[in-house]
Amino acid sequence: MAAECFIVQQGKRSEEMIHIMPSETTPLSGLLPDTLNGWSAAKTVPLLSPKDLYEYMDGGAELYLSYGFGEALSRTYSSPSNPEVVVEIYDLLESRNAFGVFTQVREEESLLFGQAAYAIPGALLFWKNRYYISISAWEPSIQADKFISDIAAYISSKITEEGQIPEVVSLLPPEGMIPSGFHYFHHPVWVNSYFFITDENIFAIDDKTDAVIARYEESEDQRKYLLIIRYPAIDKAKEAYLSFEKEFFPEGLTGNCLQTEDGKWLGAYLSGNTLMAVFNAASRDSSTKLLNQAIAEVLN
Repeated sequence: MAAECFIVQQGKRSEEMIHIMPSETTPLSGLLPDTLNGWSAAKTVPLLSPKDLYEYMDGGAELYLSYGFGEALSRTYSSPSNPEVVVEIYDLLESRNAFGVFTQVREEESLLFGQAAYAIPGALLFWKNRYYISISAWEPSIQADKFISDIAAYISSKITEEGQIPEVVSLLPPEGMIPSGFHYFHHPVWVNSYFFITDENIFAIDDKTDAVIARYEESEDQRKYLLIIRYPAIDKAKEAYLSFEKEFFPEGLTGNCLQTEDGKWLGAYLSGNTLMAVFNAASRDSSTKLLNQAIAEVLN
């Protein structure tokens, strides 16, 4: 499905357009209006624990829990003759967590709302500071899309501070990377989010590490993948690299590369507290080129 971005109408808002009710049950309700432009809150569901999240969602709770879930709030808005719109705000405690969840769900990005947004007909996702926001209509309509834009702008204005994008993301070489084609994470399950690498946590990824995996276009039907992990200490990085070596190249590498059983090429390098690995490259040269580009970014 092609993405479609929604534009917020510019101009000064009348005070009569927005009516705020006192906060309910959680501070997150302070980020949402009770009524806005003819739409009214019909149902509010606080999600204060993992148990609440599991009961609210029919699958999908693990995504938020793997990124440091704090609490969330779901509010449904209704307007006569229009489909209901559900707004979900997730407090993920740190901006890196909100950013990470966003990288898992978006296929492209715009700067319409928050620090980055992704829009499709009838839905809008964005992140700002430590918050990830999902807004969706039961079915697309012109009126629902307009309200989605209005309430996204409202929420974004209420979150007055911006968060930091993890530094490890800046280490991704831009040449050849698929636009918005990376995931940031610090839970081992996401190491396989684009391409299966391992079902064990051989890289010792945890809350104290910052990891990013990115897709690079090699040809029309061929992609290679770059994994970069930054550890809190050099000794932790060395331990992880030795674990990686034992699993993937126990006899060592030649020029930091190795041809795998399927004919593809793997590359690996450790620089201080940063581990870099290239997977599924079509040739030694291709693997070496991307690995060297990553090394240059780390050493800059």
